[in-house]
Amino acid sequence: MGEAKRRQALGIPPRKKISDINKSDRYISWLPLTKTRIKKYPYMGVATMALGAIIFLVSGGFNTIS
Repeated sequence: MGEAKRRQALGIPPRKKISDINKSDRYISWLPLTKTRIKKYPYMGVATMALGAIIFLVSGGFNTIS
C-alpha cells in the first residue's frame, strides 16, 4: 500500500510539498532567490562585483566614458 492510500485510509491529510517556498522569504515574488539561500553564500556579492569590474575593464574601462 502506498503512503497516499495509507494516509487516506487513516484520515490524515496529504503531505505538503517540500518544494513550496514561502513567498514572504523572497526578495521579489517572481524571482526564485530567497533570503535563506542568499545567506548560505555571503561571498556572492563580492564575486559579482569583481566579475563586473573585470568585464568593465576588459571592454575598455574609463576610455569609453566621455
